[in-house]
Amino acid sequence: MPIHILDEARAYLVHYLQGQRNQTESRHPWRRGWEFAVLHSLRVESYVTRILARESHPLPEKDVTLIRLAAILHDLARLEKREGHARLGAEIAQKWLSDSSGSTLSAHDMARVVEMIGDHSNKANPEPDISKAILKDADTLDEIGVMSIFMAANWVETNSPFFFHDLRQRLIDVEIPFFERKLAILNTKGAEEILLEKKAFMQTFIAQVTDELQADTQIEQLLFQITKNSDGGGKNHDG
Repeated sequence: MPIHILDEARAYLVHYLQGQRNQTESRHPWRRGWEFAVLHSLRVESYVTRILARESHPLPEKDVTLIRLAAILHDLARLEKREGHARLGAEIAQKWLSDSSGSTLSAHDMARVVEMIGDHSNKANPEPDISKAILKDADTLDEIGVMSIFMAANWVETNSPFFFHDLRQRLIDVEIPFFERKLAILNTKGAEEILLEKKAFMQTFIAQVTDELQADTQIEQLLFQITKNSDGGGKNHDG
């Protein structure tokens, strides 16, 4: 199978998504534009190759190319319809694959790509199909790790004098459990290794923040109480 089909798919991804907007995203500004969906899809393709590099698998090169192709096209409908976007994206991809003069896929291979795209959001149960498993795991791995820190920062009050304390606590209370939930749904050893490395980095980051904050629970609680009881909650006082 000619590798140029991946380049054609990347070009189509940009062409199809260009100019679209995510009208429902309110927390993370970078997710609103079409560029987000393109960059996410290309990172998922990269994670596919990284997972495969850590796996002992019997997949021939053709099947690897099909997984990468599905990764590039898997979120074509992400900006149109968050719920059910996998099935809609599969329909869009099928039409392009059928119409594209450059596509050299057999009917069987085309069906495999469309099937992987249509099922990629179904991550609740273990996936016995190795190709589907790799795509699902690659999708899970994106925007978790260092990116989690920046995303967590969007959930805490940036004007608060306790910003770094609040961020540290959110990483402990929300992000670390999030890692655990994602670990529980992974299907491949390669993806698990990558996510464990990400989790270890997060734990090191939390330890470093704790050290820099010189965190003292009693002092923090005292400050919180003073702030809560002060006039206006944040009013400046002469003194």
